[in-house]
Amino acid sequence: MSENTDGIISYLEALHANRHLVAAAYINGGVVMDEENQRKIRQLQQHRALVPYVQEEFRLNSSLSRHLDEVFQRQRNYVIGANFGEQINRLQRLADEFLKASHEDRLEDRDNYATDFDVGVFELREGIASTLLLLRTLTDNRFANVSTIAEKQRQNEFYIAKVERLGSALAMLQADLLLEQLTASSLLEPLLLIYRHQVLDRLPEWRATVLDITAVLKAYLYRLRQVEPDARRIRSFALFLKKNPGYEPPEADDLINPPAWASKFSGLEIRSHSDIGSGAVRDGLAEVAQAVPAAKVSIVRERQSGRLAEGADSKRVVMLQPKPIQVAFRRYLDTVRSASDPLSALEWKRQQIAYADLDDGAWLLYTMHSLRITGSRAGVASGIDFKWQEHTPSHARSGNIIVSDILAWKRS
Repeated sequence: MSENTDGIISYLEALHANRHLVAAAYINGGVVMDEENQRKIRQLQQHRALVPYVQEEFRLNSSLSRHLDEVFQRQRNYVIGANFGEQINRLQRLADEFLKASHEDRLEDRDNYATDFDVGVFELREGIASTLLLLRTLTDNRFANVSTIAEKQRQNEFYIAKVERLGSALAMLQADLLLEQLTASSLLEPLLLIYRHQVLDRLPEWRATVLDITAVLKAYLYRLRQVEPDARRIRSFALFLKKNPGYEPPEADDLINPPAWASKFSGLEIRSHSDIGSGAVRDGLAEVAQAVPAAKVSIVRERQSGRLAEGADSKRVVMLQPKPIQVAFRRYLDTVRSASDPLSALEWKRQQIAYADLDDGAWLLYTMHSLRITGSRAGVASGIDFKWQEHTPSHARSGNIIVSDILAWKRS
């Protein structure tokens, strides 16, 4: 096992041994060092899982905290996310260095650039996918983590700009600049396969998702702007009531010139409902339900009058016509009984012009099945023996039995 692998295992074991402390730091936004957890915090600090914040308080490393946010889909306000433009430019530089190392026969450097390119393409794909998932979640719940319309409008505008930046990054990928660079030389074929599989094949789906999210955000922002004037008046009235708690609206008769909306208000329709949360009400409702007599359920079955079918008195006789393959089988048996040597079923069928439309495979299958079923003493094929000729399968381990022909003869 290599030294790098040992270091990774040691880091994971440290996280597992102090998992409760890591979870507390993530949930509570940090942990305070005391005599009991001092050794554990120092161990996590050595592995850069915890970093000092203020005095004796420590917080999770930002990269580890972002990883946990992605795992548990924790939504943070105004998350910026990755810079996809810089990631795309980095891929172009890695491809250029890979090509130069290939021309100069620096194999180790070429392999390192190929590995970095592979990881970079994977990070780009995961970044775009996670950003789209976050934006889709936000649009589905309509930014339910804010409390005011103004805040909701500002947040909506922020995420519209973020979606547009993501669309610009996808436009850079769609412009095929990186694709042209990767297809310019056959030496870049390994990088091209990675880029095509991880990014190019997913571009249509990503662009459709971005357009869908942008349409939802802009439509919702438009509705917010429509609601804003009414919401402003409601907030002003709420502020007035807060400053004047003893305010009572004037009586309608005292208004000399009532506003126009006063003549359109039809009043409140008051409806009474039982408070089932109260135990006394539930007991009373139970007594009322017990006092209600059970409804008598009676099922009336109505029988419809029948009618005579036309021509019911005359007995109809239906003559069943045998299928062509059944007639051919009977005639084949007659020929077998009159023949002195075994007769090939396939050759006999090909000699009969009337049965030229019968498929050879279907004919052999029907003949073999009928000979086995009707070969008893009472069957139509009684007194006839047969065997089939097997064809060598195309594969040595094939379990199929391929029948090429059937020979039948009269039992002596």
